[in-house]
Amino acid sequence: MKRVIVRTLALTTVTGILGIFASGCVHHVVVHERVAAPPPGEVVVTTEPPALRHEVVPVAPSERHVWTEGYWARSHGHWVWVPGRYEVRPREHAVWVKGHWDRTDRGWVWVAGHWA
Repeated sequence: MKRVIVRTLALTTVTGILGIFASGCVHHVVVHERVAAPPPGEVVVTTEPPALRHEVVPVAPSERHVWTEGYWARSHGHWVWVPGRYEVRPREHAVWVKGHWDRTDRGWVWVAGHWA
C-alpha cells in the first residue's frame, strides 16, 4: 500500500513539474503591500477629524523599518481609521513626516505623510 501511495505522489509531482515547464509557466510569490501614497487631488472636508487613536507600536522588524503613525481618512462620507505600520526607510537617513489634517478657511485639508 505504501508503495502505491509513494509511486502516485512521485508521479503526480513529476507530472506537475513537467506541466509547468511545458506550459512555460513560472510561479512567483506575490506580496501585497499597502502603498503609502496620497490620494489623487486635494482632499478637503468640512467636518473635523476625530481625535487620533492611541496605537501600541510593536517591535520593529529591523533597524531599517520606521513606524508610520495611523490617521483618519474619509471614505464614503465617514471617518475611517487607517492603522499605523512599519515602512522600510527608502534611504539611510530618511525621516518620516507624518500625515495630518490642517484646518483652513475652506475646511480640513489632508497633508499626506512623506519621507524627508
